[in-house]
Amino acid sequence: MRDLAGRVALVTGSSRGIGEACARHLAAAGAHIVVNSASSIEAGRAVAQSLPTDSVYIGADISDRTQVESLVGDTIERFGRLDILVNNAGWTTVVPHGDLEALT
Repeated sequence: MRDLAGRVALVTGSSRGIGEACARHLAAAGAHIVVNSASSIEAGRAVAQSLPTDSVYIGADISDRTQVESLVGDTIERFGRLDILVNNAGWTTVVPHGDLEALT
């Protein structure tokens, strides 16, 4: 990966699993990281504190537009910029196959 020193990355769903791995990979390349999750506050803080770059945990539920807007705003307020967005977090709902239009 190229040098990301000074860049700022927001990784949603990064308190564990694939999101955490993405955050660690970007931090290893020099990026500052915003670790995010909706509910795993302590795990998210632990990930942010363990990264080798200036990183922070900001909790937000990505299914809530207002919280997402605050997440982005808080990121820019903290670091002055946002260069990289990793949309890792997701959620799902059970929908019968006969009603897939309900997802739109």
